[in-house]
Amino acid sequence: MFLLVIRVLKLPRGARTHFGIFSPQVWKLFPKDQVITLNFWDYNDVAPAYFAAASIAAREPKVGVIVLEFARPDFKVVDRSRLADSDIKASSKGFYLIKDFDPDKPKQGYVLVQGSSSTNNLVSQLEKIEKSGLNVRIISAISEELFSRQTEEYKRSILPESAIYDMMIISTGTKRFWPTSKVGPLTDEYSLVSDWNDEWLTGGSETEILKDARLDPDTIFNAVQKFALDREDRIKRQTAYLGE
Repeated sequence: MFLLVIRVLKLPRGARTHFGIFSPQVWKLFPKDQVITLNFWDYNDVAPAYFAAASIAAREPKVGVIVLEFARPDFKVVDRSRLADSDIKASSKGFYLIKDFDPDKPKQGYVLVQGSSSTNNLVSQLEKIEKSGLNVRIISAISEELFSRQTEEYKRSILPESAIYDMMIISTGTKRFWPTSKVGPLTDEYSLVSDWNDEWLTGGSETEILKDARLDPDTIFNAVQKFALDREDRIKRQTAYLGE
């Protein structure tokens, strides 16, 4: 059985009742390993991830549902040469790198991003992030189910288990259901999500909607900057928790 979900954050005419913030999350209530959810931000991610999911469903009878979540944005197709993982089939791996750490600088944390508006707005800030010297790894989260089926070597190379203590999330969805099932004690504090204030979003232009959701380019850059610069304090706080 294949189900299609249209997820929208950008259509102003729908005002507060039209945002696909909460409704798509119902699929995450299905039994584990019986559903594969795919959330896209770029047109070229759709086919590789879908066929990877279909291949899994064909050989694993337990998988009965494939959920496709995508908006209807007017974004240009991304120039994949700008991405750390420029493979046109990168989405088939579930999670892939948009920006990697500079090995010559101290690491400043992991940024996991999901959703079309949030990811495109983050990608628009890549040059500014690099010029500011923010040494974060940015990961596109297409599907946790696809990612969980990759080799242990690949999973560790993208998002090691220790990353949950040094991670923020940027998503057009809700903090009730993160793009990954494992998050750290400070992830919520640093993350950007559409329901950041537990209120319905208001209507307006696309720009106004994204600003209301705190997913506009400037807010995203400022949040990533704060996250990166707070790294030392973030680790100290969590270390202190162990002594309480």
